[in-house]
Amino acid sequence: MASANYLGYFIGAYISRKQWLGRHIRAWLGAELVTSVILLAAMPFTVNDYLWTLLRLLSGFLSAILFVVASSVTLGQGRSDWAGYLYSGVGIGIAFTGIFVPMFDSIGGWTATWQGLALGGSVLGIVAWYTLAKASRHDVVELKQVQSRVMFVRNSEWYIILASYGLEGIGYIITATFVVQMIKSMPELSHIANQSWVLIGLSAAFSTYLWSQIAQKTGIKTSLMLAYGMQAVGIILPVIIPNQISALAGGALFGGTFMGITSLTITLASRMKPEFQMQAIGELTAVYALGQIIGPIVAAYLQKSFNIVAPSLFAVVILIIALLALMALKTNRKGGGNDAICKHKNYQRRSYP
Repeated sequence: MASANYLGYFIGAYISRKQWLGRHIRAWLGAELVTSVILLAAMPFTVNDYLWTLLRLLSGFLSAILFVVASSVTLGQGRSDWAGYLYSGVGIGIAFTGIFVPMFDSIGGWTATWQGLALGGSVLGIVAWYTLAKASRHDVVELKQVQSRVMFVRNSEWYIILASYGLEGIGYIITATFVVQMIKSMPELSHIANQSWVLIGLSAAFSTYLWSQIAQKTGIKTSLMLAYGMQAVGIILPVIIPNQISALAGGALFGGTFMGITSLTITLASRMKPEFQMQAIGELTAVYALGQIIGPIVAAYLQKSFNIVAPSLFAVVILIIALLALMALKTNRKGGGNDAICKHKNYQRRSYP
C-alpha cells in the first residue's frame, strides 16, 4: 500500500508537468482538496486490501498535483516569501499525526484515527483553499503568453539538480519509513520512538524559514550542500551512538533538513525556469517520487539480508553522492525563500543557467 501511494505520487507529479494543468489551477485546487479528504474518510469503510491500495494510489496521485500546484501558485506570484510557510506544512502535518494519531486511536481505534485525520484535513483544506485560490487569480493570462513564446530548455545544471533531488527522495523516504521502527528495535530507545517522530515534524516545520535565511547569506548551492551533509549526520548519529540524546539530535537534524532541501531546490528551480515553473517543479517532484518508490524496495532488501541499520547506512551513502553531485553545480544564487522572484510580466526570453 505504501508503494501504491508513492506510485500514485509519481504519476501525479509526471502529469503535473503538463501546461494545460496551469489553465485550471483553481478548479484543480478545489477538486483535489475535497477528494483528498474524502479518500481519508473512506479508509475505515473497508478492509479490502485491493480497495485500500486503490485509495492510497489515488491519494498519492492527488497529493503530488496539490504539491506542484501549490508551489507554482506561491512562487509564481512573486510571493516567494510564502515559501517557508508553504513547505512548513509538511512538518506540521508530521507533528500533527505524531500527536493526534495515538489520541484518536485511544478513543476509537484505527477507524477513529482515519476519521480524525479526515476532520483535520478538512479544517486545513479550507485554509489552503481560501489562501491559494485567492492568490491563483493573478497573472494567469501573462503566464500563458510567456509560455507560448519560449521553450523549456534542459542543460547540465538542470540535470544535476534533478539527480541530486532524486537521490534525496531515496535517502529521505528510507529514513522516514524506517526511523521509528529502527528506534523501537533498540531497547534503550524504544520508549522515545513516537516522540522522535513528533520532533522530526516540528523540526521540519521551522526549518524552511531557517534555511531561507542561511541561503541569503551563503547562496543556495552552499546551503543545499550543508543541508545534505547535516541530514546524513542526523541519519547516522543514532546508529553509531545508540542513546536517547543522539536519537533525538539525529531526529532534529533529519527533520530540520529534508524540507529545507525541498524549499531550496524548488526555489532554485523556479528561478532557473521562471517561464515554466509548474513544469520544472513537476519534473523535480517526479524524480523525487521515483526515489520514494526505489528507496523502500532497496531498504527492505537490505534490512532482510543484513540488519535494521543497513537501510540507514545506505541512505547516508546516497546523500553523500547527492552532495558530491551538487559540487558540479556552477550557480550559487543568493537568497532563500524570502526574496521575491520576478513577476511574470518581467520575464525575458533568455536561458537561466
